[in-house]
Amino acid sequence: MPELTLLIVAYNSRADLERLLPSVYGQGVECEILVVDNNPADGTGEWLRQHHPAVRVVASPRNGGYAGGNNFGIREARGEFVLVLNPDTVLHPGALRTLLEAIRAHPQALIGAKLLNPDGSVNAVGNHMHYSGITTCRGLNEPATRYRGLEPVPLVSGAAFIAARRTLLELGGFDEDYWMYLEDTDLSLRARLRGHPLLNANDAVITHHYRLGMSPRKFYYLERNRLLTLFKVYEARTLRCIAPALLLTELATWAFALLKGWPYLRAHWQSYRWLWQNRAAVRAKRAEVQRSRTAPDAVILRDALTKLPFEQLTGPKLAGVLERLTTPLYRMAAPRRTA
Repeated sequence: MPELTLLIVAYNSRADLERLLPSVYGQGVECEILVVDNNPADGTGEWLRQHHPAVRVVASPRNGGYAGGNNFGIREARGEFVLVLNPDTVLHPGALRTLLEAIRAHPQALIGAKLLNPDGSVNAVGNHMHYSGITTCRGLNEPATRYRGLEPVPLVSGAAFIAARRTLLELGGFDEDYWMYLEDTDLSLRARLRGHPLLNANDAVITHHYRLGMSPRKFYYLERNRLLTLFKVYEARTLRCIAPALLLTELATWAFALLKGWPYLRAHWQSYRWLWQNRAAVRAKRAEVQRSRTAPDAVILRDALTKLPFEQLTGPKLAGVLERLTTPLYRMAAPRRTA
């Protein structure tokens, strides 16, 4: 049995895999390369079987999105450890060895890598979360040399992280209702509430060919999944405490949608509609999280942001205005950070 399974969910990903796979072969680490084909009709699986016979390809019985595809792969994985990896990445030399050394030393942890933009600046060294649920990349566009060694992080990035397969199964994997976006935030928070450390191995370097952007569909998933995460994870007293801040955030997101136009307004309304229609399932998910947790909200609130990183969300001029308007209010409404 291999020690490591490298798990990739593919959907029209042939071009990305052509770039990624040579960097995997060059690592000099024996591992199972498992590709979950979320769209068998696009020909990627057949191409892999012909040109990359060392890759194990499994067709997903349905397209369950990023969350569902990874869960299917975790169940199929043969390795003791699983590296969840986006197809639009490239491994730098030594990345797999560094991640393996880290997870061997911390087998209960979820451990991310240092993700770089194609220009060599930081894409993410883990993620940050504002206590209202808005998640952003930690270290975005900063110099890569600023981050070294192994360090704790608030959240791991789902683009590249390693964990014991047993840990992922015990956590129930990703919540498949998320489909895409913030499923890594939800998994990270649930892991922390059950005592699992979150770390980033900054000497494991991976280039992430990803461009930040927004669309009505993405906005829908971001807003729906942000609220779903809060309703699932926070204790009732935390939700009561931050209610004014949540109201402020809702007003801000509606203002953003208004500026972007009707497709965004419709997407925001549809996010509320989904939550209402699935309220019974959301309550059941919340009950399970609260039942299984072993730590209070203070564990995840200690490093939650109290000001929104508007520079990642809008232009610099507007970001400065919004920060000056909202930061004092968010700080006043911030929940207690001690148990």
